[in-house]
Amino acid sequence: MMGQEMRQEMTPKQRQLYEMARHLDDSDCWIWQGQVSNSGYGRLKQRQDDKTVKMVSAQSASYMAFIDLIPEGFLVKQHCGNRLCINPAHLELMRVG
Repeated sequence: MMGQEMRQEMTPKQRQLYEMARHLDDSDCWIWQGQVSNSGYGRLKQRQDDKTVKMVSAQSASYMAFIDLIPEGFLVKQHCGNRLCINPAHLELMRVG
């Protein structure tokens, strides 16, 4: 879990994602508490740079907020196996195709 000083250093997007998750001490997973797709993954609407709104997976939003942009041809997956986990330490890129 993150300390108070770490949360204060977060960007607004990082803070929003962090606060939308339940934090499990036993696994370090951050469990998404927002909307869930039929396939069991978290999702949210996110405003794009061109001001349009797009539905994105919660794990992708977390990866982009805490780590980096997602390269073309890659998806973000949780190596912990929990579809609702958005902890950036549990996320990794997976090549598509």
